[in-house]
Amino acid sequence: MNVISLSRCSIAYLRRSGAYGAENRAVMERLLALADQAGLLGPETAILSIAWDDPAHTPSEVCRYDACLVLQEGQTLSGADIRYGSLPGGRYAVFPLPHTEQAVSEAWHAIDRLLREAGCTADPSRPVMERYTCAGEQDDICEFCIPVI
Repeated sequence: MNVISLSRCSIAYLRRSGAYGAENRAVMERLLALADQAGLLGPETAILSIAWDDPAHTPSEVCRYDACLVLQEGQTLSGADIRYGSLPGGRYAVFPLPHTEQAVSEAWHAIDRLLREAGCTADPSRPVMERYTCAGEQDDICEFCIPVI
């Protein structure tokens, strides 16, 4: 685990509302296909997966999931349902883990324990993210990023 500072970034994203699950993967695959068609995928490309709502406290039909492409200056992405936005920077506790459904699911369920063991306090004003790079995807690595104060 490392604590790093991430810069504010511009993103293009696809949003899906509904119960978290296999449908989120389809949204991510569509984002990756659009980014590939636009020539925006390279070794340093950052992809973010953000589940905005805690299904323990939010009805499943309104849980929000965003598949995001971090944009570099001047980049755009075409698609009727592509949205644009930005994410605030800040400090994140980063936990590298295998890019498997089981490892990612376990990390989501262990946020409190992971932060406690790292001696960090969560910042609820920013989203928890799964971060991938094209280089990391080849190594089957995901970075689980928890915002901290």
